[in-house]
Amino acid sequence: MLNSAKQWTQRHPYALTGILFMAMVLFGWRELGWGERQLGFMLLIYFIVTLGIRLDEIARAIGGGGTDSRAAPAEPADLCAHLQDIKVLLAEIQSQLSRMERPVAAPPADPVSKTEP
Repeated sequence: MLNSAKQWTQRHPYALTGILFMAMVLFGWRELGWGERQLGFMLLIYFIVTLGIRLDEIARAIGGGGTDSRAAPAEPADLCAHLQDIKVLLAEIQSQLSRMERPVAAPPADPVSKTEP
């Protein structure tokens, strides 16, 4: 049961955060008498926490490893494969840039000749 709850929270971090903050806002508004400033501050805190969750997802997606310090270091073969992929992509980018590069032509001559009347 604990494992399935952990999986659910990892798949739906925004739902859990939203429910938690909504409960805190309702409690603060009803029981503590919070006004506009306190509720606005809670909204600001919610946005900051949501941004932190999103940045964590992005870091995990690009291979930041997250906060798991027990993760084993990558194998040298994996690193070499990643470096080879990067090398191939850089070569493709270079070839596309060289195709886009063309000499800049001189500006066209003035089609209307200026003659004295």
